[in-house]
Amino acid sequence: MEPSLAAETEPAAGGRFKEKKGGYRALPFIFLNEMLEKVAGFGLNTNMITYLTKKYHLSTVASQTMLFVWSAISNFAPIPGAVVADMYLGRFMAVALGSVACLIGMVFLWLSATIPGARPPPCNDGEQCAPPGARHLAWLLSGFAFLSLGAGGVRPCSMAFGADQFSRHPKEQRSRILQAYFNAYYASIGVAFTIAVTAIVYLQDNVGWSVGFAVSMGLMLLSTVSFLLGSGLYINEKGKRQMFSGIGAAVGAAIRNHRARLPAKTGDGVYHHLKDSKLTIPTDQLRFLNKACMVCATKEDTDSPSNSAASAAAPERHGRSGKRLCTVDQVEQLKSAIRVLPIWSSTIFLALAMNQSFAVKQADTMDRRVGRGRYFEVPSGSLALFNMATMSLWSASYDRWVAPALRRHTGNPRGLTMKQRIGGGLLLATASTAVSAAVEGARRRRALRGVTISAFWLVPQFALVGLAEAFGVIGEIEFFYTELPKSMASFSMSLLYMAFGVGNLAGALIVKVVQAASRRGGETSWLVDDLNAGHYDYYYWLLTGYGVVNFVYFAWCSWVYGEEGKNVEWEEDDDREQPIL
Repeated sequence: MEPSLAAETEPAAGGRFKEKKGGYRALPFIFLNEMLEKVAGFGLNTNMITYLTKKYHLSTVASQTMLFVWSAISNFAPIPGAVVADMYLGRFMAVALGSVACLIGMVFLWLSATIPGARPPPCNDGEQCAPPGARHLAWLLSGFAFLSLGAGGVRPCSMAFGADQFSRHPKEQRSRILQAYFNAYYASIGVAFTIAVTAIVYLQDNVGWSVGFAVSMGLMLLSTVSFLLGSGLYINEKGKRQMFSGIGAAVGAAIRNHRARLPAKTGDGVYHHLKDSKLTIPTDQLRFLNKACMVCATKEDTDSPSNSAASAAAPERHGRSGKRLCTVDQVEQLKSAIRVLPIWSSTIFLALAMNQSFAVKQADTMDRRVGRGRYFEVPSGSLALFNMATMSLWSASYDRWVAPALRRHTGNPRGLTMKQRIGGGLLLATASTAVSAAVEGARRRRALRGVTISAFWLVPQFALVGLAEAFGVIGEIEFFYTELPKSMASFSMSLLYMAFGVGNLAGALIVKVVQAASRRGGETSWLVDDLNAGHYDYYYWLLTGYGVVNFVYFAWCSWVYGEEGKNVEWEEDDDREQPIL
C-alpha cells in the first residue's frame, strides 16, 4: 500500500474502513495558502523601498532602516508565535489567525495608497518634497504591525503543519518524505516569488500602487479562505502546555542544584528518570547540567540499594540536598537546544546577504530596457526574479539529480550533510556580496564618465543569493527540525526567522554606523541617496569581510558540534510526555 493511502485509511468497527485525516491530499490546501500568502507578501516587500522613497518621500537610508526594523520584528514574532502555537492554540489555529492578521495589514497598506491624505502630497517641480506626518505614518506603521503579527503565526507553523500531515506514516518512510517535502515547499515559494516580482511589481510601477496593493490584498483573502476550506482534511495537533516544561524544568533544576558535586564518571551517579525510560544516565556533553537530574553522586549514597532504581524513576524526585530535580530526558532536551545555538548564530550573516534592497536602487540608475526596439523597461524590483528562479530550480532538482550524484561520492544518503549545505550557503552568500561590490564599483566608475550600464549586470549577485538560500536556508530548516526534540517542532522552525531578525537588526546597525563613520571630517557618506556620490561598493566589501570571518567561525562551530543525528538520539522511539515538576 502506498504511504499516503496507508496514512489516510484505517479499519473501523464492523470491518468497514473510515477515512483518516492527513497525508498528501491535505497538502494542496496548505501549499495554496502558503503560495498565495507569499505572492501577496513578496509583492509588498520586494518593491517597498520604492514606495517609501517615491510616495512617502523618505531617504534611501531612512527607508532601508525602516525596512530592516520591520523585517526584524516580523522575524522575531515567530518565537512567541511558536510557543503559543505549541503550548496553547495548535498550529492550525496559529496559521488561520496569522493569515487573518496579514490580511488586515494589507488592507491598511492599500488604504494608505488609496485614501487622499493618507500619505504626503506629491512633490511639485522645483520644490522640496513634504516629509510624512504622524497621520501618514500611522497608516503605514499599522499595516506593518499587523503584517508582523501575522508573520508570528504563519511563519513558524505553516511548514511544520504540513509536516504534521505525515506524522502517521512509518518512521523510515517519513524521513524520506519530509526531505522531499521541505524541498518542494521551498520550490513552491520560489514560484510564488516569481509571480510576485513580475506581475505585482509591474502593476505597482506601471498601473499604480493602489491597484498593486489591491491585488496583494485579494490574494491574501484567497489564501485565508483556501486554508480554512481544507480544515476537514488536516491532522490537527492541539497545543500542549507541557511542550516546553522540560527545558524550563531543567533550567530551574540546574540553577537550584548548581552547588552539587558531580561524580568523577557520569555512570557512577544515580539520576532521576522516567519510569521504563531507556535513558537513565545523561550524556557527557555539557556535563555541568547533569546536576539538574542527579539524585546522588554515587550509587552507594542511595538510601537503600534495593530501592535506588525505583526511587530514581519516581514521578517526582528531590536530591540529597532536598531540592527538586528534573528528569534525564529533560536535561537532554536542554542540552540539545544549547548545542545548536553556536551554529544558529553563524547563520545570521545569511539575512544580511539576502537583503537586496540597495540593489533595487542600483537598478533604478541602470539601463533596464529589453526587447525589440528596447521599448519595454523591466521594473527594478523584478530583477529579484533571478534570485528565486535560481533557488527554485536548485531545490527542485536537488533530490532528483544532484543528491544521487553526490551520494555516489560522499556515501551520505542526503548527498551532503546538513552542515555542509549550511556552510555552502554561507560561502555563496559571501561570494554574492563580493560580486555586488565589484559590479557596483564598475557601475559607479562608468556612471561618472556618463556611461549607463545594463541592469542585467546585477543578475549574477541575485543568482548567487538564490543558491545561497537553496543551500543555507533549506539546510538550516532540516538541521533545526532534525537536531531538536519533536516537542519543539514549531520552535525549531522559528529559529530560522530569529536568525533573520537578528540579521535585520545587525543590518540596520551596520547601515547607521557606516553612514555616521564615513561622513566624518566633512566627507560624503558612503550611503547617500545619490549612488554616484556615495560608495555603496565599500559597504558591500565590508559585508564580504564579515562573511569571511563568519565562515571561519561556522567551521569551528561545526567541528565542535560533532556528528549530526546524535543530538536527540535519546528521543528516538520515545513518545512519552514529559512530567511537569
